Amino acid sequence: MSHPDHLRADDQLQLKTLLARSPELTAATTHVRTFATIMTNREGDRLRGWIADVCADQQCGLTSFAAGLIIDLDAVVFGMSTEWSSGPVEGRVNDLKALKRGMFGRARLPLLRKRLLLTAASRQPQTVTDPQRS
Repeated sequence: MSHPDHLRADDQLQLKTLLARSPELTAATTHVRTFATIMTNREGDRLRGWIADVCADQQCGLTSFAAGLIIDLDAVVFGMSTEWSSGPVEGRVNDLKALKRGMFGRARLPLLRKRLLLTAASRQPQTVTDPQRS
């Protein structure tokens, strides 16, 4: 997936053609791009206004998504406003689930633990040590 500003000329033309055919898709595209900007720039304080705009626009098809954000709005706003991320933790959980599925019925906990630790070690950022500091 590419940022809309970085599309090739033929892809931009195709996107414009699609958006011209569907006002619903145009509305959804506008809201999704605004949401992406809010997330990228960590502007969680703009989220309440975005939700109000989406809920007022019945043709965009994003009202259930926006309503879902309202359920835990304070946490969502905080998550969109801070530089902290649970991404690394979620990545480890994903690794564990993938290993567990792949080994289902074949091994017990000690092997699963060892494979998880090896996977985690292989995903550590590699650093170059300075030979002068050794």
